[in-house]
Amino acid sequence: MDANILIELGNFLHKIRTRKGLSQEYLAELADLDRTYISLLERGKRNPSLTCINSIFQALDIDIIEIFQLFDYTNKINQLSQFCQSYDLEFEYLAEVLNDPKVIPMIRGKSFEFTVKKYISQILSPQKYEITNPRLNAQTGVKDVDVMIINKESNQTYTVECKLAAKGSFRTNPKANPYLKVKCMRSRTLGQEAAQQRANSTGLSHELWSIHSDQYRQEDFDFVVTSIANVFYETTDDGLYQWKPDQEAELFLSKLGITNQQQAFQTMLIARSRELVSNQPNRILYNVNCTRLKCKNPNCGFIPNYPFIYFNIDTGKPLAPWIYLDQLETLLI
Repeated sequence: MDANILIELGNFLHKIRTRKGLSQEYLAELADLDRTYISLLERGKRNPSLTCINSIFQALDIDIIEIFQLFDYTNKINQLSQFCQSYDLEFEYLAEVLNDPKVIPMIRGKSFEFTVKKYISQILSPQKYEITNPRLNAQTGVKDVDVMIINKESNQTYTVECKLAAKGSFRTNPKANPYLKVKCMRSRTLGQEAAQQRANSTGLSHELWSIHSDQYRQEDFDFVVTSIANVFYETTDDGLYQWKPDQEAELFLSKLGITNQQQAFQTMLIARSRELVSNQPNRILYNVNCTRLKCKNPNCGFIPNYPFIYFNIDTGKPLAPWIYLDQLETLLI
């Protein structure tokens, strides 16, 4: 459960326990748990197992279905069940399917889009901005946009591409600014026909589009948002992901006030797409370079597959063109 749900659950349990006139000690005894566990749970400081929740609810003489109704889980479960029926999936094996090493990266990438929408919705005023995932809105007629920001006052729209940081890309040096990379490339490369269509619409050569067939240009979206957490994962022997920052990474994270995986995931950065493309100004200001050996134009205007994010060696603060996502509104001009 995320932090907000844990707090809601804790408040709910505290209210029911006190309404029934039970002490934490007595509830713990009834549920065969430790009093400290109950205390942590009520303060939203403990992520409980379903077994523990069930034990507590039985002790309180409450049907566990109430907790699902409280957080609208019943509706979510019904949606998942209907989804499985629509695509002939076995609902009982859904967890195993999602936990497959081939599936996890795709799910995490897609889920990140909704997380970014959620965070941006919390950052920007709902009175001034509308935040959407356009794929879910048939009225927009927009395709391949992860998140859209609409200024209700000016009708100005901004598009956001959501990309996780590249796993294992963090590097540090005692005499240089540490950096990590963002995995920022197309999920599907352009075929020859698509490359020709792009050439016709942009005036750039078919050869150039073929060389950069998996890369973006600034007109594809306005901003890129990333989370730094993915950098510090390792792949286990069975192909699963494991949060495992090394000693240097932990020292770096400590400068940012980060002590765990969730805090790292919530550390999101944003940059304008126009400041990530390969051209002379960006090369001078931000050390952006085209990495395609076949490309003979250093000012080709494509975004490299792995843009760098540099951090101040002393403070850990991200360096331009990247800023923290909560400063997003400074870019909406």
